[in-house]
Amino acid sequence: MSADNLMMQSINITIIGMLIVFVFLIIMVAIMKILGKLVQAMEKYFPQTVSGAADHALIAVAIAAANRFQGK
Repeated sequence: MSADNLMMQSINITIIGMLIVFVFLIIMVAIMKILGKLVQAMEKYFPQTVSGAADHALIAVAIAAANRFQGK
């Protein structure tokens, strides 16, 4: 095999690989957008209920964990 032939094969493989990744990313973004719309539609039937006290408790736990991690 000549060097030119090997170079063309490597370029072809690189382009094919990049196209496969590009197509996969486009499909993934499309699926994520569809799922986002599905979640918004399901929000009408299953609304999220979060109480204010639960939020404050979670914030307190996060602050305590951060303080403990920093060694205070």
